[in-house]
Amino acid sequence: MEAKKKSKGLMALGIIVAIIVAIAIIATAVISIMTRPIDDKDKKAIAVGGMLSSESIDYKSESAKGLERHPVMKIMQFIWKFCYYGDTAKHEKQTPPESIVKNKNIPYIDDGNLYHQLDVFYPEGTGPNDKLPVIIDIHGGGWMYATKDLNEYYCLSLAERGYMVFSISYRLAPDVTVNEQIQDCASALKWISDNMASYPCNSEKIMLTGDSAGGMLAIYEAVIAQSEELQDVFKTENPNLNIDALVLTSPVPYMKSGGGLSVYTKILWGKDYKEKDTYGYMDLDEIIDYADELAPTYLITSSGDSLANAQTHKTYELLQKKNIQSEIVDYGKVAGKKLPHVFSVLNPFDEAGKAAIDEEIAFFEKVTK
Repeated sequence: MEAKKKSKGLMALGIIVAIIVAIAIIATAVISIMTRPIDDKDKKAIAVGGMLSSESIDYKSESAKGLERHPVMKIMQFIWKFCYYGDTAKHEKQTPPESIVKNKNIPYIDDGNLYHQLDVFYPEGTGPNDKLPVIIDIHGGGWMYATKDLNEYYCLSLAERGYMVFSISYRLAPDVTVNEQIQDCASALKWISDNMASYPCNSEKIMLTGDSAGGMLAIYEAVIAQSEELQDVFKTENPNLNIDALVLTSPVPYMKSGGGLSVYTKILWGKDYKEKDTYGYMDLDEIIDYADELAPTYLITSSGDSLANAQTHKTYELLQKKNIQSEIVDYGKVAGKKLPHVFSVLNPFDEAGKAAIDEEIAFFEKVTK
């Protein structure tokens, strides 16, 4: 009798294991199909890292070799693909301002790579001798998703308020690592610095802003730009750009010690991130002291910002500890609902988004007055 029970138990366990294995195989097959690279000229191509292919452009860097096969990367590709469809649907419901000059898809590195482009926005009617304050935006997307187009409506809302806005793209993981993204952003900032005279820019008033992953990249660029030693570590060029204000919306600049999120963020520096020269610089508190004088910084988070609320507050506490002029706003509920992650960037035209943008602009004007 006992032998019979044991046999049935083993059979049941075998069936359960077989079902789990079958589900895993099916899930792996579905994810592989759903994340298959598409030619970058195809209308169905979307901006998710590792999902563009080309006969002429090499999207993959040697530094990220093998990263595309990491199971976490495959799962996140699948997730970011659905984020793309969700954000596209949100944009379709919004009505952006029309009286804006748009110069789109300008290459800041002339290599044909779709991610090495930026957009320029400013109000119609701006004269050739006008000098508008400058805002440079770095989009978010978990270092794996999106281009400048994700933040276009946010940038249009800034331009509508009377600003000269540059919006930049950068290559995405797992094609590259975070270090290459830092290099891309530095190259974009250098291009802006070199070409600012061709646009109606006031080079004495410059704000650098970014949301989520873009917030991390923005503050890293601001620090690295002040240190030749860090420029050597990260292999970046000096942008020669004076940043007067930083606005960080839900930044995530703690990629090594970011709690549960670090399971994902650490490997974005490469499968061999522990062996890279950048290993000791993956958290903001590891690089902050290289900045002689970081620009006044304004931080935004919200009650529904489950992804970055803690890191935003941690960033603010570090800036305060280092005696860097900084302010933080943690938005509560509106009409009984929590405001989600980067709400002002994704929904710049609703009541809460408009108010948040007005307040960040007020900070910029205050510190550059």
